[in-house]
Amino acid sequence: MLGLDQKYTSLTKELLPEIRGLASAYGLNFIPGRWIESIQLTKGGSTVTNGYESITGQINTELLKNSKEPETSLNIFADFNGRAEANITSVSAINDKWSQTFLLHGNGTFGDTDMNDDTFLDRPKGTQINAAYLLNYNDLEKSGFGSHFGINFIKDERTAGQVGFDKKLPQDKQGAYGVGIDISRFQVWNKTGYVFKGKPYQSLGWMNQYVYHQQDSFFGMRNYAGKQHTYYSNLIFESIIGNTNHKYKAGASFLYDGYEETYLKEDMKRNEIVPGIFAEYTLTGLKYTLVAGARADFHNLAGTQFTPRVNFKYDFTPQTILRLSAGRGFRTANVFAENQQYFASNRNIQILQNGGNIYGLRPEIAWNYGASLQQEFKLFGRKSSIVADFFRTDFQDQVLVDLDRSPQQLTFYNLEGKSFANSFQTQWDFTPFKNFDVRLAYKYYDVQADYIDGRREVPFMAKHRGFVNLAYATNKNNNGGFWSFDTTLNWVGKQRLPDTSTNPSEFQLPVYSDSYAVLNAQISRNFNKKLRAYVGGENLTSYYQKNAIVDFRNPFGNYFDGGMVYAPIMKANFYVGLDVTF
Repeated sequence: MLGLDQKYTSLTKELLPEIRGLASAYGLNFIPGRWIESIQLTKGGSTVTNGYESITGQINTELLKNSKEPETSLNIFADFNGRAEANITSVSAINDKWSQTFLLHGNGTFGDTDMNDDTFLDRPKGTQINAAYLLNYNDLEKSGFGSHFGINFIKDERTAGQVGFDKKLPQDKQGAYGVGIDISRFQVWNKTGYVFKGKPYQSLGWMNQYVYHQQDSFFGMRNYAGKQHTYYSNLIFESIIGNTNHKYKAGASFLYDGYEETYLKEDMKRNEIVPGIFAEYTLTGLKYTLVAGARADFHNLAGTQFTPRVNFKYDFTPQTILRLSAGRGFRTANVFAENQQYFASNRNIQILQNGGNIYGLRPEIAWNYGASLQQEFKLFGRKSSIVADFFRTDFQDQVLVDLDRSPQQLTFYNLEGKSFANSFQTQWDFTPFKNFDVRLAYKYYDVQADYIDGRREVPFMAKHRGFVNLAYATNKNNNGGFWSFDTTLNWVGKQRLPDTSTNPSEFQLPVYSDSYAVLNAQISRNFNKKLRAYVGGENLTSYYQKNAIVDFRNPFGNYFDGGMVYAPIMKANFYVGLDVTF
């Protein structure tokens, strides 16, 4: 988001920390799309009540738990290259106060797909089982109490590498290069709230969560293993000052992260203990809303950190809206877990320590500020809108990932100089005629950092990106049935590639990649409110990276590098799916 890696975005589930720490490399792969009831996205500085780690924004997912009637759904998906997926969701009421949700997801990739003929799998094989149970209590109108309990377990096993790799053999007996990743993840959480009688504006909420994450993996002859124990607690009091135009929140939080990692033969352990306090004030006027907050966190390894943030919204007219934001964020970098894509290479890892307490490095600190302008108007007699926003992130300190010092080396060190990301985006939504929606978007990123050898563009970051989405749906018939058609074109401009000039000429990459476009499309048929079938295709332009792996014929040699992927590896892929609601 905003031209920076996902690790700088706070990914939460039910407003609780979700994808962070050792899980940060896996993004939203642990939250099945069919489980999600809603998503809230905030660019730039988000609320201080949810923590200090957000730098470029926050993405929060809410799981299925609200249904007027009992509902059970089944989704089945399969593509033509050996991937299958199934989802079962069930929401039901126990009585007038209690309700429950069962969520089950399973996926598997079983085919040996090698479309670019380099003897390496284009995507990992393996399986994931993901199960969750949610229990909800709602008596806000009578007693003022409400509570939400959740438990989630994930088992994910993946195998990649050369097609001939046999995971049943010991590593030292292998003739082929292989990658194996085995993840076990368990979490349990509770959110309990109380609304004061006669004061609907005043409430007290308490959130608690425990997460256990374990990964055992190997990349060729390199082993990486990690364990993480996390406990998070957040107590929030909300009320008003005089009237509801002046609201405030205040509270305290506690975060514990216990890490145990092993890379090759090196063991690394650390405990992060972070008590914190925060306050946030909201001023609401006729045309404006101001949210200003700050928090202080007392990190046992990173010291005391002060995090101010402010968001402002002004409605010039109901159709013209301006948003401004500014704020600070900080995080501790997990340099091994966050850069696993480079383990599938023969790069030696080097950490240039400077006396910091986390891998010998200082924490990452950044300031983000931005503006967004939204204009709504009529076009073709229908609603249309244009949004333009600009954000800038300036790092006060950063852990740089340097791939340029040598093609045989991966170096981590703290920033000495400047590092920044400028992000500009414009988006136009309109409806040329009934049931036909069009979205056009353009993004520009300027992301640079002062590395040891000088200022350079951050690799694998395209300056220019384009997006087109066309969606059409027919009118519903008497049974609620209709057809829908959706197609999306993503264009990605050239990207700077890491310096490989010291390799032999046959193993050198160009300075910049080629630009490329990816076309996806889907046709769906809703037969009624309970039955839907769909068919679609991904990467219909069949663009794929032909030099995805450097020196793939010699994976145990000095020049092998599987971390130079900047584009799709698979050609066109087709899939079918079915949704049934009971």
